[in-house]
This record gives sequence, structure tokens and C-alpha cells, in this order.
Amino acid sequence: MQAPIGCAVIGYGPMHNFGWAHSAWIDATPELRLVAVCDCDPARTAAAKDAFPHIRTYNDVAQVWEDREIQLVSIVTPHYTHCPLALQAFDAGKHVVVEKAMCLNVAEATAMVEASQRAGRMFAVHHNRRHDGNYRRIKEIVSSGAIGEVFHIELTAGSYSEFRHGWYSEKEKSGGAFYFWGPHAVDWVLDLVPQRITGVNGFFHKLVWHNISNEDQVRAIIRFEGGAVADVTWSHIAAIGKPLWRILGTKGAILDTGAGGNVGYEKQIHGPSGGSLTLVTVGEDGRKEEKVPYLESDWEQYWQDVADHLLRGGPVPVPGTVGRRVIGVFEAAERSSRTGQTEQVPYE
Repeated sequence: MQAPIGCAVIGYGPMHNFGWAHSAWIDATPELRLVAVCDCDPARTAAAKDAFPHIRTYNDVAQVWEDREIQLVSIVTPHYTHCPLALQAFDAGKHVVVEKAMCLNVAEATAMVEASQRAGRMFAVHHNRRHDGNYRRIKEIVSSGAIGEVFHIELTAGSYSEFRHGWYSEKEKSGGAFYFWGPHAVDWVLDLVPQRITGVNGFFHKLVWHNISNEDQVRAIIRFEGGAVADVTWSHIAAIGKPLWRILGTKGAILDTGAGGNVGYEKQIHGPSGGSLTLVTVGEDGRKEEKVPYLESDWEQYWQDVADHLLRGGPVPVPGTVGRRVIGVFEAAERSSRTGQTEQVPYE
């Protein structure tokens, strides 16, 4: 394969501006070339053409499969369409990046992984939030050993508000409440704690917002082989909040409220540092507490990593098998919420 690699974005809906963002990141990566945007709505492809005048636009995905200049597709459509579109893409010989959540269940995830293997094509999940400035700093601190061995993680977000968000509010289309913010959170946790998952306990609540099918609050407690535990909660019935991150290690801790964090990936290619976290270390000199600024948000690096893989054999940024672990946690948590038992994540 030679640069520039021809790319198409499938899905240019207005929600969160994701279609534009994928297109802009691709367009800003020198070794990638944005060839086309496809959306079933002609008004949306017209908007794409206004933003990127050099592209072709399609309103039928079959046209993408037939376009030989397109070697890589980025799927930015509702969750329930990810699996069938990815399978079609692999059948057409395309490399695939799929937006998170990658699909609705482990069976779909496995079908996607196996299709990519049969086709001999790259399959990557767009967990670009690993490039958020606050998470990059957290990862750097944990990897440095500054807080010792991580044994406890709490990751909490939400508010008290009705979740009216188009198809995201429909469980059969989105996968449920965990599939909105949960893909970021669980991927972060699994990236920080590399050990095998030994069990998941889930607690799902449907108490207030009965006019939508998504849950009001979801919680997963994830246990790892080395003994670490992570507690991830997303809520629409939390009348009082908690810090976004609380990470405990054998030599210190990290507390991050998320305040000042830059989540402008929907409108920007790159984000400046926008906040700070609290780092506590405990050593021979006692307890030390300091504010550590976030790093910049380098979301565009994900796409450079895609190019590096396809052109130079670098690692796949978040392979499909890694994305499947996230879906496995969601599925195990929901199953546990019904059975009251600790449930296992497959393919661990």
C-alpha cells in the first residue's frame, strides 16, 4: 500500500458533529486522503461537500464498496448499523475504522473480528478518547510508577436529567445507557489495567425516566487477575456528583474532577491543555500533594497511527479484539444485573 491512502467516511449525521470530525482528522493526516463521504440523507452529504469541496459524495453505501480509490472506511453511523456495515466493508476488501461503541453485543463483535481476519484487512475501533489531555496525563503518571501499583479505580459521570438524545435513547438501537459514555470509560480502565478480567458485577436501575428505553443508571464493578478493582458508573439520576476519576495506588493517588478538560474533539482537530488533576504521592519524605496540568489532546494522533500501521506495519490503534473487551464488560454487567451473580467476560 502506498500513501496517500484513500478514505471514506460513512455517516455524516449532525449528532455531536462526529462525521465532520472523522473527515477533518483524515483530511489533516498527510498520508491519508479523504476521497468521499456517504450518508443516506442528501442534505448531509451536501453539508459534507460544503466543508470538504474536494470530495465525492454518495447516498448509497454500495457506491463506496464499488469505489476502488477507497481503501479505508470510517463508520460513523448509529451503533446498530456498525456490524452489518463493517461486514460489507470487509467483503468489499476495505480496511475499517468503526466509531465506538463498536457494536451491540459480543456476538456482533466476534463476527466483525473474524470477518476482518478472513479478509486480511485492518479493523480498528475509534477509541480516540485515549488522546484526551487529562487521560494522557493519567496514563503517563500510572505508567511512570509514581503512585505504585494501581489497585482501585473509580470513574463516575452523569447528572440528574432526562436523556433525550435521538437514537442514543433507544436501547435496541444504541445498546443501552452504558453505550453512550461507557465506551470511553471502560476503554480507559482496561488500558490502565492490562490484566485479565476475572469477573464483572453490574447494577442497572430504571426508576425515573420511563418514556425512553435506556436505563437511568448503570454501574459495573470490574475485577482483574492481579486484584485490582474498577468501579464505573454512568447516571441520569445522580442529583449530586462525584469526581470523574479517583485512582488509588500503593504509593499514591490521582483525583481528577474533569473540570477544565478539553472535549472539543467534536469541533477541533487538536486541543490545548485545559485543566489539571491532583496527584498525591507517599514516600520516605511523607505525603506530597500537587496539581499537575493536563497534557494537550492529540486526537489526530489516532489517525497517524492508522497510517503508520497500514504503511509501515506499526500496531493497530485499538484493534477489534480490544474493542470487543469493552462490549464484553457491558454485556457481563447487564447479565449480572439480572442474575445477581458475578459474570465472566468471554475471550479473556
